[in-house]
Amino acid sequence: MTKQPLVYIIILNWNGWRDTVECVESCKKVSYPNHRILLVDNGSTDGSEALLREQFADIEIIQTGQNLGFSGGNNIGMRHAFDNDADYVLLLNNDTIVDPSFVAELVTIAETDRSIGMLCSKIYFYDKPEVIWYAGASFHPWLGWGRHRGHNEHDRGQYDSVETTDRATGCALMASRELCDTIGLLRDEFFVYCEDTDWGMRAQNAGYTIMYVPASKVWHKVSRVLGRASGVSQYYTIRNILACIDANKPLPRVLRSLRHLTVIFISLLGLVTQNIPKAAGVKYLRLGVKHYFQGTFGKLNTENAGRR
Repeated sequence: MTKQPLVYIIILNWNGWRDTVECVESCKKVSYPNHRILLVDNGSTDGSEALLREQFADIEIIQTGQNLGFSGGNNIGMRHAFDNDADYVLLLNNDTIVDPSFVAELVTIAETDRSIGMLCSKIYFYDKPEVIWYAGASFHPWLGWGRHRGHNEHDRGQYDSVETTDRATGCALMASRELCDTIGLLRDEFFVYCEDTDWGMRAQNAGYTIMYVPASKVWHKVSRVLGRASGVSQYYTIRNILACIDANKPLPRVLRSLRHLTVIFISLLGLVTQNIPKAAGVKYLRLGVKHYFQGTFGKLNTENAGRR
């Protein structure tokens, strides 16, 4: 019999051991036989590493030594997985629980076509288990804007077809080794937000497809680290989306400037609907734009943010 591909499920923890424990417990029920669970502790300061090592003595845990963000922490996990002969890496948010067959369903589709580089699950709200959070997504690269398909809709089977999608989500994202060898991993300098969008665009530019696999199911607690919306999230989002679209869909100078203005305008409009102080939102949006044009990336020093 042909050996089944090895899948590494990579769960990144940063000061969230309670969610991580629930996530790992659900992953331990995964039915796909050739998988390994890898916990990456991203420089937690709440005692997470010791607690997780005690709780899961049978699971490999590696420590980054500092908070490297979503990109840097997951990249360490992926490099470790590939060093140990992984065929696929599956990034999974620690604030999720999974259906036992979620890996098997992704692998089944992935193995049908080598041009499939990324695959994403159907994702529901954890506290509304029949309501969709992600069923594929649209994305307009010239505007830097997109939305989750089916968001807040009750699942009636309306998105039950396997199909390509414009944009992946790093919440539950499986990528092939071939893809990673071809385009590289996440961009460390993004730190958090839009790194999955950038990765997906790079995949598509290299001729790979992103597949939505509805039979693979995940339930997500949604934004447990930075919150549903915050000034800091606005900073990372605007800075990184500008970098993402300029790198992956370049335009002549005049059109690029018009696109920048459009993205900024859309982001400002978005503040109206978000439950954050508008002054903070505008401040961090402005700072994110400024840092993009200055070429300042990585983790934001929030203590100095107001003085830049």
